[in-house]
Amino acid sequence: MTDKFFRTILGQADLASSFGIRIDDAEILPAKAEAKENGPRLHLALEYPNGVAEDIFFVRIAPDACTAVRRIRNGSEKTLRLNELFCRFSGITFGGEKADDYFYHLENPRMYVRYCIGIDEDHFQLCRDSGYDPVAGNRWSDPGTIHKRVGRSPYQPFPAILFSNKKSPDGIVHGTLSQKVFYHCYELDHDACGRIRFAVYSAFKATDYRDFKPGEILADEWYFGATGDAGNIERIFEGYAAVLRRKLQANYGKSAINRHSMVWGSWNDGIFRNISAEKLLKTAKYIKENFPTVEWMQIDDGYAAEAGRLGIAHGLGMPFEGEAGVDKEKFPRGMTDFYNKVREAGLRPAIWVGGFCPRETPIFKAHPEWFCDYGWRVKNQAPLDVSKPEVREYMEKALDMLLVEFGCEGMKHDFWSYVFEESNPLLSGHEKSGYEYRRWWLQCIRRRLAGDGYLQTGCDIVMNNPFLGEYFTNYRYGIDIGNGKWENVKTSFLWGAACFATHTGDLFVPNSDSVGVFPGLTDDEALFCINYCLVTGSMVEISGYLDTYDGNPRMKYLRKAVCCPNNGQEIFLAGLDYRTTDKAPEKFFFKGPFFSLLRGIRHLPLRTLGFFNLEDQDRDLAVSLEELGLSAGKYLAWNVWSGETVVFENEFKVPVPAHGSALYSIVSLDGGIRLLDSDLKVSEVETTPDGLRVAFAFAGKALLNYWDGKAVRRVEIESAAPGDALVLE
Repeated sequence: MTDKFFRTILGQADLASSFGIRIDDAEILPAKAEAKENGPRLHLALEYPNGVAEDIFFVRIAPDACTAVRRIRNGSEKTLRLNELFCRFSGITFGGEKADDYFYHLENPRMYVRYCIGIDEDHFQLCRDSGYDPVAGNRWSDPGTIHKRVGRSPYQPFPAILFSNKKSPDGIVHGTLSQKVFYHCYELDHDACGRIRFAVYSAFKATDYRDFKPGEILADEWYFGATGDAGNIERIFEGYAAVLRRKLQANYGKSAINRHSMVWGSWNDGIFRNISAEKLLKTAKYIKENFPTVEWMQIDDGYAAEAGRLGIAHGLGMPFEGEAGVDKEKFPRGMTDFYNKVREAGLRPAIWVGGFCPRETPIFKAHPEWFCDYGWRVKNQAPLDVSKPEVREYMEKALDMLLVEFGCEGMKHDFWSYVFEESNPLLSGHEKSGYEYRRWWLQCIRRRLAGDGYLQTGCDIVMNNPFLGEYFTNYRYGIDIGNGKWENVKTSFLWGAACFATHTGDLFVPNSDSVGVFPGLTDDEALFCINYCLVTGSMVEISGYLDTYDGNPRMKYLRKAVCCPNNGQEIFLAGLDYRTTDKAPEKFFFKGPFFSLLRGIRHLPLRTLGFFNLEDQDRDLAVSLEELGLSAGKYLAWNVWSGETVVFENEFKVPVPAHGSALYSIVSLDGGIRLLDSDLKVSEVETTPDGLRVAFAFAGKALLNYWDGKAVRRVEIESAAPGDALVLE
């Protein structure tokens, strides 16, 4: 009966399924199984010979999809060492050649710089880099992260997998619907007849087994369905994501906290640990006067005295040293006084907190037993062992100092996830899984933050796991750009594309690191970064001692680009066939203007489009109306930075320099005035008898370009106030 249920949903006539558990490293199959079907519902009751019982409830939610709730109960009188649950499916085929069968998971571009991986490919042969980057916290594939199981890495990927055949539109998707206890990883291969075998494991993070106590019940939930859009990277997980939206807990990631305002952070643009209260407060004053969309000042690594002495990140361990832990040369009156002055400057205070503790710091020397052995990845630092009660007690006291005493309303949590996301055993205790401790820790942080304060993830780099959005408001998906490093820009570009393609920015705000002047990049590369962050709706952070760059030519680009953040908005990848290339997309766009949150107004741009050339030679790039989702007609493409215009009816092509980009506003030429761009956020647009009335959201200077029906015209305003209006004729 169970096989028939799945065969009908997935369209696989020969599919067979089996279920089981692993205890004390031994697989155990049910001694008794009973299935009862009631319309779209199927109840599978399993009894194991050791007193463990399972109830699995399947619900058919669509003709081609179901959900599963799996509840396992320890009916014995002793505590068992539960390793994992599993279910296996066989007899699957999509037609075509066996060599064209593949799987797609967000781990793929993150670890292997690949979209599709053949089902029979050896993962260990695909590894690009096994080094550890002490700045970014990770590289492409760290030591110990490659495994034959898919989804097992510590990189917090979007928790779903597709497998299909490159010649078929059909595919099968499995996705997670709860991460309270378990996480899912997968194995795929072919049987002797060339059919696909697919195994789903419900396992535990940070421990190889969990103490399963008498009478205890653990629950797992997942989605399983078919898709007819396996060839479209933007629609692969559409069905799963729709169900996920209904299943997620109340979610900070959905809120507006990081969507329409920005965070100034003190790390990038060459600052690193070169900070002081004096420099920071001078920058805060400048930001408040010149960048109205920046709401927060976040002090990154460098406030701890030991960080300067050792030249290594030091965050969560610093409170162990008390007030002496603060670098008094940089902050002579302490952090509380400094953050009070940040408030006086008109910005909200936030702090960076790293989870690693360097081995040379007082906390590690005093309590080496508090730490996990993570030496296979990191040699000179270690994470705290959260399975120990005394460690958890210290961690809460550390938060009291860093957040409550200092008076911080927002927090960037860096190097935090290892003991919660590592799939190799780390914890000395086995009472809970890494995910259970993750919920405990994030709840501890949230209790100490302002209700409208942000919580941002850092390393390990996150690959769009929306379950983190229950507590976090944004996630970093790319490597540190820092002072400007083109290879890191390229890598972040590829990883970001995979995240954006899931179309789940409404669940969890993506953060592309920070925009700034980028002193280490060429002019083209710097503008590339700004355009990319803008057109992908991931411009959460800005950096640099901006007051020292006031005459820098790049500042005019920066000011306009950050005039109206809309982070997490739905963006689209034009023309990407992920089955035939491993390159990042060359064309991104979103619907509407970049300088306003207004949508569906014919006087504003219909599309904002970015072209991107990651190659080392100049190229011509083209886009069509079909790719942009526009109907037939005549359109104007306005190059936001150069002021060049292109009138087109089918497609247009533009030259893009090596490591360069181009940003366009696309408007319809069906008559009337069209506002092309603005460097001050536009809050209102309406037609009047005299022309087009435009109002602004902030005070300041404004520069606008618009199409009057015949030519482009330029308007400058010396001093606008919020709500002030301008009429374009």
